[in-house]
Amino acid sequence: MKRQVMTTKNIAEIRKSFDKVLEIIKASGRVSPRYIEGLVYSLLSAIRANDQERFLTYLITFLNTFESKEVSEFMKKIYENFPLSEESFQKVGYLIIMGFMSVKGGE
Repeated sequence: MKRQVMTTKNIAEIRKSFDKVLEIIKASGRVSPRYIEGLVYSLLSAIRANDQERFLTYLITFLNTFESKEVSEFMKKIYENFPLSEESFQKVGYLIIMGFMSVKGGE
């Protein structure tokens, strides 16, 4: 399968969709800062190894605990765009990590 290069438009769509997911996570009040730290560490490790499958596994496993239309739409957007070129994967990966850090409190 060919790895896709993300356009600015694709990244903007993912960011907009992910912002809605972050609001759901924040509103739930059930995710501890310590859990987010562990998730971010795992996601960073996957990015450094360019292991997109592992990154998606961590991300989807976490997001599956939130049942909402917005989460489903975000996951659909992610699956439509993966696999990505290494550069695009890093852009999307860090966008997601920065979002999770904002939920945690962003230290």
